[in-house]
Parts: sequence; C-alpha cells; structure tokens
Amino acid sequence: MKILLTGSEGFVGSMLQESLTNENHTVICLDRVKKNKTNYFCHDLSDNITSELFKVLNNYNFDILIHLAAAKGDYNLGYKDFYKDNVLASSRLTKLTESLNISSVIMYSTVSVYGHNNQLKSEDAELKPNNSYGETKLESEKLFIKWFNLNSSKNKLTILRPSVIYGENNYANMYNLLNQLNRKLPLTIGNGNYIKSMIAVENIVDITIFCLKKMKGIQIYNCTDSPYPKLKEVINYISDIDGFNKPVLSLPKWLALIISLFFEFLSFVFSKDLGITRERIYKFTMPTDYRSEKLQKSGYIQNFSIKDRIQNMAKWYLTIK
Repeated sequence: MKILLTGSEGFVGSMLQESLTNENHTVICLDRVKKNKTNYFCHDLSDNITSELFKVLNNYNFDILIHLAAAKGDYNLGYKDFYKDNVLASSRLTKLTESLNISSVIMYSTVSVYGHNNQLKSEDAELKPNNSYGETKLESEKLFIKWFNLNSSKNKLTILRPSVIYGENNYANMYNLLNQLNRKLPLTIGNGNYIKSMIAVENIVDITIFCLKKMKGIQIYNCTDSPYPKLKEVINYISDIDGFNKPVLSLPKWLALIISLFFEFLSFVFSKDLGITRERIYKFTMPTDYRSEKLQKSGYIQNFSIKDRIQNMAKWYLTIK
C-alpha cells in the first residue's frame, strides 16, 4: 500500500513507519519536526495545507491515511493547545483526505474519551471525557465519523482508542514510575490494588497493522494489553529487576495532593516541569479499567506480554540512566 502517516516522528509513529516499511508498504511521512529524510514532509497540520504540498501529495495516489499526530502531555498545555493540535488538525486532514480521494483512514484516539469515573469501560460505554485531551480527541473522532458518513458505501474508518502507551524511548507515565522505583527508598501513593490499563508500543503497532488488513465500514476498538494488571503487579514486575526497589512507604492521597501544590508552585516560579502535579496524582491513584475484548474477538492476537515489555523497558531505563 501507499500510506500517508501523520505524527510519524513521535514515539509510536517512528516504530510504526519502520514496521510498515519492513512489510513493503510505501510510507510517506508528515510531521512538524524538521528533518532531512526521504519520503518526509514537514508541516504543522493546524495550518492550512499549502498548494505546493497538496500537489506533491496528490502524485502518490494514497491507499490509506494513518493519523497519529496529536497534542499530548499535560505540562503547560491548555484547552486551546489541545484544540489546535487535535481538532483543528483533524479538520484540515478530513478535507485533505477528500481532496486526495483517500477512502480508508485509521485514526488514533484515546480511552480518555470515556472519562475517568472508575467504571469498567468497553466500546459501548458512555463517552464523557473529563479533561481537555479527551474532549478534543472526541471532537476529532466526530470529524472523521462525519467524513465517513459523506460516502459510507465507499469510505472505511477504524478508530483506535489506546490506553497509556509505554516502551523504550518513551518518557511519560511508565518512565516516571521507573524513575521513582529506581531510588533507594521509593515512595508510592495508595495501595495500588486497582487496575491500570496500558499497552506496549509493540502491541499498538501490531494492532495498527492488523487493522490495516481488515478495513471495512466503521470500526472502533479499545487498545489495551491483557491480562489487565493492577498497579501493585506492575510495581512487582519492575522491582524484580536488579536496580529497582519496592516502595518502603505509601503516602495517603490527600497528603500527596498537598505536597504536589508545593511542586506546582516551584514549577511556576522556575518555569520547569518538576514532574509532580495534582493532575498526575489523580491519574496515578485512579483505576483505569478499559477492556479490549472486541478487538480480541475480531481475531487480533497479542504477541507481547505485559510483564516482558515492562521489564524490557526497565532494563532500557537502566542503560540510559
């Protein structure tokens, strides 16, 4: 296939383009990071597509768009930032997709479209996001669903809703946990006796390639690894590796929130992300139980285990540390 891949230079995108290329697909990459490489175009999707870029892309006769580009993170980002990089960018892309006559799209969304109300979530759950990231990704979904409905007899749309993605070269949630457990006297918050949905980058790449071969109508899948681990199990996986330790003390949530206020103040004063915020405390101590049975029933087989991938990331952490 000839594939247009947005967000190609990010954590997932860089691995996905390599896997797609290894399967002999032609991958044309689109990202706002300036790079000098073949089959790559630097463009911020929140800006209008220039006539020059359109002419070049129009020559490829693409079979499918895989849309990964999005605003991520939580430090110093507000609703306007998420709207610009998620909603506005998706709006530009749906129009570009029509102009390029692309009839198949795989779009990366997020389980955050369900919100975080501590209930088990399948694809049939109510869509009730409670943060700017989830709200704007849901708006992006609606834009692509509207695009699909313009010609539902021809168009094909798959929406993937991954949970927390982790793996080597990722410096987000799992990295922060590794950083904490790498201390001599690590601390944790709460008892950890609750499910934390997550997915290894290798598995989300496999899911994308699996869906690429099964495009039909409109399909929406949660993407989480199984079995669904509790936080304390994840901590045990990591602490089994030499160089990491089990927490010696568990702080109550209320105390952690008070401490986070102090770090937020310092972050504001020094204009630097110090890693501890109330939002991150809430996320860490909140169950996130998103299920992906629908994906499994469709024929997808998970090739990488949670324990293996977490421990692999832990070993990578020690090499860069």
